[in-house]
Amino acid sequence: MRTLAGFGSTAAIGTLSCGAALDDVVAAFGPPWDIGRVGRRRQWPRLFSYGDAEFCVCRCRRVTLISVQTWRDIIELPVPGTRGLAVSGGLLTRADVTAGLGEAGCRLMPVTAGQPPGQSALRAEPTGVTFTFRSQDGSEPLLVNVGHWTVGHECVPPLSGSTSDR
Repeated sequence: MRTLAGFGSTAAIGTLSCGAALDDVVAAFGPPWDIGRVGRRRQWPRLFSYGDAEFCVCRCRRVTLISVQTWRDIIELPVPGTRGLAVSGGLLTRADVTAGLGEAGCRLMPVTAGQPPGQSALRAEPTGVTFTFRSQDGSEPLLVNVGHWTVGHECVPPLSGSTSDR
């Protein structure tokens, strides 16, 4: 929960943040797992991950989206300052998350637009990191995803010879 609370309050996991250069992220955490391209016709954008922290990278080699999958029994997240993954138990309740974020000083606002039945979301202010929960048949809502994304950015061609050229 500490890493997720930090993500909520800073919109970053170490150097992994929207707008970060892929080379800087690789320098901090080592090579990520290359999940593959997002579309069928172009090589970029591409999806990468460090454990359960997935991130999308634009053709300009900038991070545009971070999505932490939290619905699994075990969650693996990158550890800032190391090249390792921290493993923790998953299945956090809404009460666990709001308590952890409250301790980190995050102000939470409910997200009401576009939520399907059985799903709810909270947005950390001012970062905009969104915590999404699902519940079934009135059960305690469980955290399924934490995400942050950019709506748009100024895309510039990557430097030639970049270590992240693929």
